[in-house]
Amino acid sequence: MAALSPAAPDVDAAGTVPSSAQDTTRRTSTWLRARRGAGRTRRFGYAAYTVLLVLGSWYGVYMAGAIHRVRRERPLAAHADELAAVLPSGLVVAAAGILIVTAWDGLWRGPVTPSRPDVDWLLALPVRRGAVLLPWFALSAGVWVLAALLLGLVGALGIAAAGLGSVGVGFLGFVGFGVGVAVPAVVGALLVERSRRAAQALQRALPVLVLVLVGGAVQVVAAARGHRSRALEAAELWSGPWGWASQPVLAVAGGQVPLWPVALALSAVTVAAALVVAPRLVAGIPTAELRTRTQASTGVLAGIWALDLRAAKLSASGAASAARAGGVRRLGRAQRWAARSRAPRRGSLLILWRDGVGLVAAPRRLGLMAVLLAFSGMTAIAAVAASGAAAALLGITAALLGYFAAGAVLESARLDGDDVRRAAWLPRPFERVALEHALAPTLVMVVTGCLLALPVAVLAHPGAPLIVLAAAPVLVAAGLVGAYRPPAPVLLLAHPAFAEFGPLVAVLWYAAGPIVGVAGLTVLLDARWSVFGDAPATSPIRLAACWTLTAVMLWWTRVRAQSRR
Repeated sequence: MAALSPAAPDVDAAGTVPSSAQDTTRRTSTWLRARRGAGRTRRFGYAAYTVLLVLGSWYGVYMAGAIHRVRRERPLAAHADELAAVLPSGLVVAAAGILIVTAWDGLWRGPVTPSRPDVDWLLALPVRRGAVLLPWFALSAGVWVLAALLLGLVGALGIAAAGLGSVGVGFLGFVGFGVGVAVPAVVGALLVERSRRAAQALQRALPVLVLVLVGGAVQVVAAARGHRSRALEAAELWSGPWGWASQPVLAVAGGQVPLWPVALALSAVTVAAALVVAPRLVAGIPTAELRTRTQASTGVLAGIWALDLRAAKLSASGAASAARAGGVRRLGRAQRWAARSRAPRRGSLLILWRDGVGLVAAPRRLGLMAVLLAFSGMTAIAAVAASGAAAALLGITAALLGYFAAGAVLESARLDGDDVRRAAWLPRPFERVALEHALAPTLVMVVTGCLLALPVAVLAHPGAPLIVLAAAPVLVAAGLVGAYRPPAPVLLLAHPAFAEFGPLVAVLWYAAGPIVGVAGLTVLLDARWSVFGDAPATSPIRLAACWTLTAVMLWWTRVRAQSRR
């Protein structure tokens, strides 16, 4: 048992195989199987039973009924042309989205996330790392492939419902699509988890990739409306694994892809190459990286179970920051200016200066805020043109996008709310510091929003900047209320009067600020609501009501900040 003690020397972080004299892999595995045997088999059997029960009863019965109805009625036959037009670009965008999301997951968690005891104790022994870590990679790859196949069955039903092919043949096409996308996606995430340089490159390219994905979504909408670019679709279908895996689906749906066997062969070669490289990547993951990601995944899971999404986000972002750390990083011009700027002598300007410097040093947050504000404005314009329930839904969506835009520039306030010790050195009351955090975000939101509203003011509605002046303070105040919310009281969640409504109470506790801000802004600025009669959105009474709501929410922030001292 001395060789199995946690004090045994650690193996090389790069995954060097121990010598035959030191290799205890077989002995350790035998010892673990003897200790874990019955319990692990029982847990695995229960998990397999649960999955089979869900897939065979709920999902299976539903799918059987759906297949029967599709074969009998063809409910989407009237939309066959639109579906055929959307499929080429839609499949490529879906595959690219899966690859990007899986790679992003590799920034903070990754496909190889063993349990904490395995990392802290088992990897400290002279064992072959591949034998310990490969089962975790196989589990992640199997889950992704299974999810892709289940979604592929839904896609096959859609093709059959439109009369573009049969369910069986369509599912075979989606099998190639699912395997050809899921396996390279998991191995790509594995590379991000293994290589710090790959993680840094992905982090730098992530905004561009998201913009490309948004452009692909716009292309899908344009194709649905009859504006297709066949040359662009052909280039996308041959541009990489996302396009190669899509061509068998197009072939079974009657698309014009005469060389789809070549694309299928390229996709198979990609999958085989990924599987060949995977064991070497798995064995080379540093132990410190595994420990960080295991701790992060545990924190994220704990935050989700507690319905505290902020805690989950902090755990994930902490692991992602650790993955990107290291090496020499050149500061940009904005970061150099922020590093050289000096604090003001007046204490009343200190928080404004600190928040402004923080935003200058993080230009991505400013860019995200501008993009979200632009989408919020476009959604608000669509809400004005719509009617009925669609108008109300678009109005709420526009307010939500504005709230997320405010959240992008409120990170400094959220950090102070997460840890009150960050503001302990300031010679000012904590609640006053909380209110001063509203200054810089409001100024940035108002200036950016007014600049984005200028074309609307010139071409259509001269009062558009006034709406920005009314909405921005409300959204920032709603974000501050959420930033300084205290943890949900345990007595409130566990009180017998609430019983099974505890999770709902926790959601309302954490989301009270956004709910009040978004709902209040929607009611106050939508002229269709009868609160102020027929007064337009830019009328003085509606603008004054928005500013009154801002004052109420800032008072609420002050009360919450006082309770956190």
